[in-house]
Amino acid sequence: MTRFDSRSVAPPSSDKKMPWTQEHYDQFDMLGYLFMPGLFSTEEIARLNEIIPELLQGDDQADQMHRERERSGAVRQIYLAHRYSPPFEALSRDARIVEPVRQILDSEIYVWHSKINVKDAFEGTVWLWHQDYGYWMWDGVEPKLISVMVLLDEATLNNGCLLVAAGSQKWGRLEHDADERTTSYKQWCVDKETLKERLSEDRIQPITGKPGDVLFFDCNLLHGSGHNMSPLPRKTFIIAYNDLTNRPGAVENPRPDWVVSRNFEPVSSR
Repeated sequence: MTRFDSRSVAPPSSDKKMPWTQEHYDQFDMLGYLFMPGLFSTEEIARLNEIIPELLQGDDQADQMHRERERSGAVRQIYLAHRYSPPFEALSRDARIVEPVRQILDSEIYVWHSKINVKDAFEGTVWLWHQDYGYWMWDGVEPKLISVMVLLDEATLNNGCLLVAAGSQKWGRLEHDADERTTSYKQWCVDKETLKERLSEDRIQPITGKPGDVLFFDCNLLHGSGHNMSPLPRKTFIIAYNDLTNRPGAVENPRPDWVVSRNFEPVSSR
């Protein structure tokens, strides 16, 4: 165990009424993330997974969600499930997620966007090292956003689990370059020279876990993931929350609502 390992602090109870302790907030502040095993039960995640095949086969025009695809045509991401799928809408309002995010940001919050990330067995491709704020700064906001990743499948080193650079949120925003070659989806990523200068091996932490485990992370946390080299699929649901006062500004070529929400309704927890 290294000094960067978030598992050194016991996770909060899965009881909705049990808040994080000060130790949890302190660790989030130090590392830029907090990993919480077993926050959601096997039964809760099974109910979500029951509807995933229908969502993967869905049509953007019919259900108003938005899908990004691999070059093979396989779905890579499904946006807006929190808005148009009742089980995922309920998850985005769950107090076990919402209340800690409110406390971290010290503000009312709204959903910036949500996405189901899909890495099919032997097919899911890489996410290059980046900070989410490396994308979001272009939307005219300050770095006052928190993302919450719920594991829907087991995440392993072999099936392309998330990798995070512990404490990297304290570096502030790094410069990002556009990469349109590596995958079918344009990525903003940190250049290799900066990574060689900044990123040490012991800082890299793999987020492996079981369905129902949850990761909270800062928008400036450096992270990425590798190809799925395994027969196991890896699906996650990520909800990004924004400080209600931190709305997108007037920018050239504003991005569409499915990735930068213009629905500023405050999230009420359940």
